[in-house]
Amino acid sequence: MSAFVATVTSNIMINWMTAQATPAATATRYITIYNGDPQGTGTEVISTVTGSSTRPSITFAAASGGSASSNATVTFTTNAAGGATVDHVAIMTAATSGNIMASAAVTSKTITAGDSLSIASGNATVQIS
Repeated sequence: MSAFVATVTSNIMINWMTAQATPAATATRYITIYNGDPQGTGTEVISTVTGSSTRPSITFAAASGGSASSNATVTFTTNAAGGATVDHVAIMTAATSGNIMASAAVTSKTITAGDSLSIASGNATVQIS
């Protein structure tokens, strides 16, 4: 993941670093798929692809060396009629609705009915640089 959302994640980090507030610990983070940049004019396509607007959860190992990587595979399986092009992913604060915490471009893939898209364990990495 590369692009933090300034209005959400950056402010939380700045407030923590300047002792203005301690970030609330949230046990679960969610990942979703987009056609286009979610921090621009991109469109979330999870409902189109899976038939559900509920995002799957994603878990990460503890940070080490300035980054943290996912520690389980996440799979998006298409419904019978679903299909879309996916070229971005985003970490979200909630299973539905919520805020984007970070997003990144990924290799574009057109998903059609019967396909699945997986993010293998270790392949989603969060790094602050």
